[in-house]
Amino acid sequence: MNHISRFIGRALLAPLSWVPLSRGYGRIMRLRRPRFLARWMIRRFQRHYGISMDGFRGGAEDYPSLADFFLRPLDPARRPLAVNDGLLLSPADGRLSGLERVSGDAATQVKGWTYSLNGFLAEELDPAAQWLVATIYLSPRDYHRFHYPLSARITGCFHGGTRLFPVNGFSVRRVRRLYIRNERAVTRFALPTRPLYMAAVGATFVGSIGLEYLEHGLPAAGAWQPCDIPVRQMAEMGRFAMGSTIVLVVPADLVEETLAGEGSLLRVGQPLFKLKN
Repeated sequence: MNHISRFIGRALLAPLSWVPLSRGYGRIMRLRRPRFLARWMIRRFQRHYGISMDGFRGGAEDYPSLADFFLRPLDPARRPLAVNDGLLLSPADGRLSGLERVSGDAATQVKGWTYSLNGFLAEELDPAAQWLVATIYLSPRDYHRFHYPLSARITGCFHGGTRLFPVNGFSVRRVRRLYIRNERAVTRFALPTRPLYMAAVGATFVGSIGLEYLEHGLPAAGAWQPCDIPVRQMAEMGRFAMGSTIVLVVPADLVEETLAGEGSLLRVGQPLFKLKN
């Protein structure tokens, strides 16, 4: 890709990353009246993205707003989520857009571009350790609630980032340090050797990132909030609207085998890694 096309792409993306634009769109998505307008938006959205209601509760007509439809919950009778303590499971539906083993601080955003894991996680990682970094991209058609990938204890949450760029392939090839610049919520899980991190990264038109374990919403931007909360694998962890990304940073010495390949489509509960005993 030449420098001119990158420059033009960044110029087009910059206005979209303005947070009030996404917050305003979120208010439109939450409209419930007039009812005909809300139903029209839901039908258009469903047809445009080819969304099937198989595995979800009710039908599209049962949701009072586009925001409610977007956050449609799974039907546990039609799509149960099994647990397995020997596996780290996918926390979300989406595409495994990146999977790499990292030594040091640099993770790959796209070929030729890296970003700082320390900056992304807002925590200094052990420079001698190795990590598996799994990036899951959720398109607008995907299920947008996410779940705990394993049973563990949460020890902290960090809220950072000031922009909301799109997180699709077009954007990640044009906006440097995109995952650091975008709003994100990083959760730290305590494990026997070193922590595991899971970051929910917002995107354009994301009205909010919600985490179930935080009773009063996300902490103040730029600071870690200490926690001591046990959680169960596959219980609902949180949700966000429109296209988004989840990044898992997993201690490599915890993993015996990788069970999903880069580029593969994932479903919540699908095995990502086999864990060592």
